[in-house]
Amino acid sequence: MKMHIAPCLVAVVSLAVSACSADDKGMDVQLKLTDEASAADVGLPMYPGAKPYKDPGESRSGANLGLSTGSFGLKVAAAELESSDRPDKVAAFYKKALARYGEVLECTDAASKTSSAESEDRLTCDPHEPGDHEVVYKVGVKDHQRIVAIKSHGNGSRFALVHVDVRGETKR
Repeated sequence: MKMHIAPCLVAVVSLAVSACSADDKGMDVQLKLTDEASAADVGLPMYPGAKPYKDPGESRSGANLGLSTGSFGLKVAAAELESSDRPDKVAAFYKKALARYGEVLECTDAASKTSSAESEDRLTCDPHEPGDHEVVYKVGVKDHQRIVAIKSHGNGSRFALVHVDVRGETKR
């Protein structure tokens, strides 16, 4: 999975701004965008010995986006890391870390899975998950979720940590 952070963030900002409304007094918008994010920004511990992963020719290993208006807010933090440990060891570490946020949904094959939460906001495994990853973990609900995607990389692992938090009216 190659992270193309800039185009993704532009798309997210465009979508978020289109979901905002303004009155005759205008709209107050605050935007924070950085090209680095840490495990702490995602609300997860750093895997011991892990270091930021950058694709060859890339200068970033993550992104941190915050967009806020009076009635709408969006925060996305994403970090890509690598470790010399096997994917199953990294997976066990993050499955345990994610559990503090609730039921962990494990997406390990193309079978459609959902969390047991009785809500239209419950998380699901997408049909293409885990894709080229060995496992994708999700916890939370659609507007407030954390995702960990792990795959083999050489003799170790490469993994992405993501936190998405949306507040306010998101349905039109």
